[in-house]
Amino acid sequence: MPRIPRHDEPDLWHHVMNRGIARRTLFENDNDVRMFLALLAWRVHAGDIELHAFCVMTTHYHLLVRSVTGQLSAALAVVQREYSRWFNRTRQRDGPLCRGRFYSKPVETIEYRINALRYIDFNPVRAGLVATPALFPHGSARCYAEERGPIWLSRDWVEAEVCRARGTERYRPEDYAPCFGEPIPASLARLIETRLVLRDPGEDPLAHLLNAAHGQVAEWMQRKAALADGMPVGMPVCDPDDVAEEIRAAISLWSGWTVNAGRKSVDAWSQVHVALLRDLCGLNWSQIGSRLDLSTSGAWRMYQRHQRNISEVDEYVERTSCLAERSLRRCFKGA
Repeated sequence: MPRIPRHDEPDLWHHVMNRGIARRTLFENDNDVRMFLALLAWRVHAGDIELHAFCVMTTHYHLLVRSVTGQLSAALAVVQREYSRWFNRTRQRDGPLCRGRFYSKPVETIEYRINALRYIDFNPVRAGLVATPALFPHGSARCYAEERGPIWLSRDWVEAEVCRARGTERYRPEDYAPCFGEPIPASLARLIETRLVLRDPGEDPLAHLLNAAHGQVAEWMQRKAALADGMPVGMPVCDPDDVAEEIRAAISLWSGWTVNAGRKSVDAWSQVHVALLRDLCGLNWSQIGSRLDLSTSGAWRMYQRHQRNISEVDEYVERTSCLAERSLRRCFKGA
C-alpha cells in the first residue's frame, strides 16, 4: 500500500514525535542525545527546518518545528536514518531503531502551538524525572531558562510570546516559567496525543472552529450531520471529558430539555452528548455506546435524530452549537 502523503508546505508548523521500535530505549546516554540534536542542527543549518522546542526522552522524542521549505519528511528521514546508523555502529548491532515513520501533526493556530509547547515541556515532569521542565537537561525549557542557548534553537517566536504575555519589551529568562510553566489539563494532553498518531483522518477543522464567529460552529455541525451517513469519523478537536463537563453544567441551567421523536418527546441531552462525542471527539459508535451505556445501534439511532433536529429545530441548533463552542473553549483555554 502506498504511503499517505504527509500534510506539509513551506512555513507550516508541526508537532513531531517518534519512539523506539517495540518501545525500546532510543537514547541510552548523553552522547546519544547530543548526536541526535547535532543531526537536527545539521538540517536547521541546511535551511530545511526551524526547531523551536524539543524534549528528548529515553524512549522517544518530541519536537516543535517550522517546515521552512515544505520538505519536513525528507529532513526528518535523514535525521532518523543517520542517527540509527550511528547508534547501530557504536553498539555493533543492526536492524531498525525507530518503529517507523515519525508522527507529525500540523499546528495551525496559536492556541494549539502554545499548548503543544507546554505538552512537550512537561513530558519529563509527567514521567516523574524532574519537578519542573527547566530541570530536565535534554529539553528546550532549560534553554529558555537562560539568556542564550544553542544557535540552532529558534527562540524568536517563544521570546516574543513571553514578552507579549508578560508585557515586556525585552525577553527575561525568569518570565518563561510564568508564561509556559503550567501543565496542560489531562484532557488536552490526551487530545494532543490522539491527534498526533492519527493517520490521514481527513479534514482537520480545528483552526476554523477555534477562530469561528458565533453561528459558524452551528453551520459546521449542520454540514457534518448532513454528510455523516457512511462517512468515517473525523479528526478529534475536543476531549470527551470536556464535553461531559459542559453538558453537566448545561443540564443544571436547562434541566428538562426534550425534543420530538415521532409521536413522543425524548430527552435531548443524551442525543446532544452522542452528537458531540461523534463530531467533536471523533469517537465511533461502539466507543460512544460504551461511554454512555448505550448499544452501538442505540447510539446510531440517537445521532439520526440529531441529524433531523440540527437541520430543522432552531432552539436545538442554538443550544447544541453553544455547547460545542463551550467545550472547545474548556479544552483549549480552560474556560
